[in-house]
Amino acid sequence: MNSRIGPGVFGNLLLLTVVWLAMARAAAAQVRLVGSDLLGHELLTAVHAFAGREKLSLTVTLDGSRTGLELLKSGRAQVGLLTLPAEEGPEPAVFASLPIAWHRVVVVASSANPLERITLPELAAVFGTGVGSSYNRWGDLGLIEDWQGSPISAAAPADGFGLTAAFFRQTVLNAHPFRSTVARYVSVADLRQRVSADRRVLALASHWSKNSPEGKVLSLAVRTDDPAYPPTTENISSGDYPLRMALRIVYRHDAEANLGRLLVWLWGDDVAQILERADLVPLPTSARRLHVQMLEKNMQKKLPK
Repeated sequence: MNSRIGPGVFGNLLLLTVVWLAMARAAAAQVRLVGSDLLGHELLTAVHAFAGREKLSLTVTLDGSRTGLELLKSGRAQVGLLTLPAEEGPEPAVFASLPIAWHRVVVVASSANPLERITLPELAAVFGTGVGSSYNRWGDLGLIEDWQGSPISAAAPADGFGLTAAFFRQTVLNAHPFRSTVARYVSVADLRQRVSADRRVLALASHWSKNSPEGKVLSLAVRTDDPAYPPTTENISSGDYPLRMALRIVYRHDAEANLGRLLVWLWGDDVAQILERADLVPLPTSARRLHVQMLEKNMQKKLPK
């Protein structure tokens, strides 16, 4: 029997090798972005448009932050936009994890209300059960005259309407439930109607427009003797405003060079504006540009000499 391998076999092997290498390169070039299911359709559309312009093989899965983190850890995703408690964050030695924006909880009162500030323990006493104190009237918060005996009409988002209610329960109520007297609203229009119709309302929200004259946002202090801060971009970014939760860009340190174009775009003004329309507070422009400069410098270092 002739045991020699003919030239046709070698040709087939060579062809198979070339095809395998091409498939391997294509797989390596694919990028999967995962993230919070609260980011919305506008960001999804913008990511796909960016991938088309850049001819980037990109898939997007916005199935939730915990699911996204597991996909990153297993290597089935390369970059994530995740909102998680600090104790659930990824391993710093393996992953970069940088805040790009913040969810926040704002406290809204009627414009007719003389109150200008409130503390976290006071909020717990108004909204929570099993937290010690229980505040029912505006006099409990220090208001006098005709406000003193007036009941507080507390309102919070319904469960599943964003992160506000769940985040407030964990951070302010220490996982205790809301009081049964707390009204639950189901839309922004519902909240506006409540604030407009009832001057006694005190509501939790993810955002309140400065152009809504019927209501105002209270400044927030951690404790009675602490300074109170309004939820401005600067106060949220610095951490002075206490009710904030970061949306983070998460990716493996060793994948930074391959993700360069996508990361630069994610730090850009277009994405910041999309996040702002989704009721998040983007990182200030100067800080985002600093991240881009550092990223570009790191990519330059990794170029072949």
